[in-house]
Amino acid sequence: MSRRLKNTTTALRHGWHPVARSEEVADEPVTVRLLGEPWVLARLDDGLAAFADRCPHRLAPLSAGRVDARELVCGYHGWRFVASGECTAVPALGPGVPPPRRARAAPPWGVVERHGLIWIAPEEPFTDLIEIPEADEPGFDSVWLEPSRSSACAGLLADNFLDTAHFPFVHAGTIGAGEATVVAPYRVTPDGDGFVVQMEQRVANPEDPKVATGEHPLVQRRWSTYVYRPPFMLRLRLDYPDAGMINTIQFCLQPEDAGSTRIYTRLLRDDLGGDAALMAEAARFEQAVLDEDLALQERFDLDGLPLLGDPPGGEPLRGDDADLTEEVSVRADAAGVALRRSLASLVERAARLPTSGSGQPSDGRDRPRTTARRTEFRHTPIR
Repeated sequence: MSRRLKNTTTALRHGWHPVARSEEVADEPVTVRLLGEPWVLARLDDGLAAFADRCPHRLAPLSAGRVDARELVCGYHGWRFVASGECTAVPALGPGVPPPRRARAAPPWGVVERHGLIWIAPEEPFTDLIEIPEADEPGFDSVWLEPSRSSACAGLLADNFLDTAHFPFVHAGTIGAGEATVVAPYRVTPDGDGFVVQMEQRVANPEDPKVATGEHPLVQRRWSTYVYRPPFMLRLRLDYPDAGMINTIQFCLQPEDAGSTRIYTRLLRDDLGGDAALMAEAARFEQAVLDEDLALQERFDLDGLPLLGDPPGGEPLRGDDADLTEEVSVRADAAGVALRRSLASLVERAARLPTSGSGQPSDGRDRPRTTARRTEFRHTPIR
């Protein structure tokens, strides 16, 4: 039977999630939401820190406090916490009196700053962060869109990013102009817990300056390579051999709450020559494309992405059993089917983990973890 992956599905705790742009966290604590829960981010002297946004004393939001060098100070009673979550002082007890043993702020499994974003993994993640190789290649300029927010769930937005059959219909005013409606067969290659999609297309390329002069046609060849890492990390590299340009899109999603997803989009282009005006125009065009997508996605009456996956320990769905799924897929949906299976695998893997006494998946705090690995993620250099 079909299942739906919602923005608050517990299994998503075992993934890396973007929670802020790097520039959004400066000298003061910042509150963010992830999977229906509040977290606080702070830059302390010993690195970037994140905690569940509640003080263990009276559950006041730590984001209402302040940063004092290497410590986050609760704004309610002045309790002090270092990046590990250890409480170093309780003013009401007086100088030199040790805090109670349970006086600890609750950090996630890991917090890291990479690719211009701050990421949190609430529990030990099943997959590493996605790579953005163009960020280190000479000749590429980088520009961010302002973060967007949508009422659509993260799974639907990831599916939309991988879908090419909608271009002529949703993007007729931008990238879909003059594009054929038939989607030729393409390759989906498993890659770790994710996959890579490769396809050759003929699409409109209005950003080629030689289209305006008539030297190049509007509809050109394009080699598209999608890279997906669960749960919601995507990269799309677009090679235009006729125009001699490469456009890479970093697209990552933050499932904030049941009805809210924050969207982070970054362009990496090798054809802009560092021109600030051209970079701003490229961002405006990409925002127009995204706005077209969001206008439709937000009209979906779905609380989650329908998943595909074989019953645990059972045979693949075939024949009449396949009709039990909510959706009808065709050849053009191969990437979307791979997404659904990858996310279903994540859910099933999380379900096999040991459970706590409450019957819920264990938060991992009883499992051995090496400080070295957590430190490695916390102190990853900014890129």
